[in-house]
Amino acid sequence: MESYNNDDMIIANPYAVSKAPTDMMPDQQRHESGNALAANSEARAIAAVKAQVIMAKQFPRDPAYAMSRILEECKRPTLAEHAVYSFPRGKETVSGPSIRLAEVMARNFGNMTFGYEVLERRPSQGKSLERAGSSIIRAYAWDLETNLLIDRQFEVKHWRTTKSGGYAITEDRDIYELEANMSARRIRACILQMIPGDVTDAAVAACRKTASSGIIEMMKNPESRSKLIGQMLRIYAKMGVTQEDLEDCLNAKAENWTADTMLKLKEMKNSIEDNTVPLGEYFPRLASENQNTVVSKDQVKKLMEAAKATGYQGKVSQELKKMGIAKFADVPAARFDEVMRMIQSFGLPADEAPAGQLEPPANDDAPPELDAPPTDEPPLPFEEH
Repeated sequence: MESYNNDDMIIANPYAVSKAPTDMMPDQQRHESGNALAANSEARAIAAVKAQVIMAKQFPRDPAYAMSRILEECKRPTLAEHAVYSFPRGKETVSGPSIRLAEVMARNFGNMTFGYEVLERRPSQGKSLERAGSSIIRAYAWDLETNLLIDRQFEVKHWRTTKSGGYAITEDRDIYELEANMSARRIRACILQMIPGDVTDAAVAACRKTASSGIIEMMKNPESRSKLIGQMLRIYAKMGVTQEDLEDCLNAKAENWTADTMLKLKEMKNSIEDNTVPLGEYFPRLASENQNTVVSKDQVKKLMEAAKATGYQGKVSQELKKMGIAKFADVPAARFDEVMRMIQSFGLPADEAPAGQLEPPANDDAPPELDAPPTDEPPLPFEEH
């Protein structure tokens, strides 16, 4: 601390900065260190945000033009098919914009920015759920014109739940995908809270009109109708849902399905894929409390033999984990056919197998979980996807 010596009186300056000890690096070297780089990066980030705000003030949005752009986007069939979700709530059906539609509305509304940022990523301290790593994430939507910021902060465990309890996620790619998936719904909530409700309602209605118009034309032709219904049945079959499940849910046989029925099935699919509604909400047979039934020991043996026959046991194991299943003994009985089809796809000819599944395996020894004998331990409820 600097001092001023006036004869016998010493006055100390409380705001003075003490000189650095001689053993510290010189000023020039200190400015060239990481502190200067961090300050430079911070200054650039601040300048970029200021530029966005200034541009938003200079070129404010035209609400009528923004609305027309949103409605024009809703005329695209590829967007309309994934734009709306619906789920039952009591005796009513609740519907709303999907994550994809919310992003389209924000982009065309103008002078908005949205996304998420990982505030902190804590490394794993062990293999248990309590010691698994986690990420602190902030999802946000910011109206640069009005300076309205809406955000959500939440924590995500680096953990994938399975019937046997689950396992910690440690690969960077898996952690990134988990963070992105868990952030998407929070981003949608922020966007929808910011955009006026009448704009959202109009976009949902426009997307429904676009989606239904194409379905109506296809349902008029018997051949295209059969193909459309078959395609929808195959999509739900991958989730473990049978035709009987769909008929019970819709209270109508497949031969009596209409364009409105097919539109409802698409909205249900969007709800499940966005993780807005668990599968068991629509189909009680597949509810989490009824997922205790796993494949039998004979079925486990069939799956193991099929995997061994492909010669790609390691890749089969990776695909199995992507489905949220740790090992064959944890496969739910309702998903046995789905897992078997996945395994058999590795043995198909190159022109029939899914892309990327026929590369020569490198050190593809069967991992322990594939050869592990089935356990008699009662399984935990299966994770919804």
